[in-house]
Amino acid sequence: MKRGDMINLDRNLIQASKNKGAVRVKVKLTNAIDEELVKRGLLNPNLLRVYEAEALIDTGAVRTAIPVEVYEHLGLRIRSQEIVKYIESS
Repeated sequence: MKRGDMINLDRNLIQASKNKGAVRVKVKLTNAIDEELVKRGLLNPNLLRVYEAEALIDTGAVRTAIPVEVYEHLGLRIRSQEIVKYIESS
């Protein structure tokens, strides 16, 4: 996955909600290469790979992590891989 060319965040779909100190928003992720091919008329819009979900927001984060099933659904390449753990504060 190359930075900036594989995942788009549709900022129009962001709707913040708070749950026990955690901030979650509705996001729509698309495969940006598919999106460009659709714009150029080279891919049927029905084949555009999209994933919608509620996501946890970390305002101090410097990168974004997505689950394996999401990147597979979007047809992305792994750029790097790390194990992450989220601990909710009380």
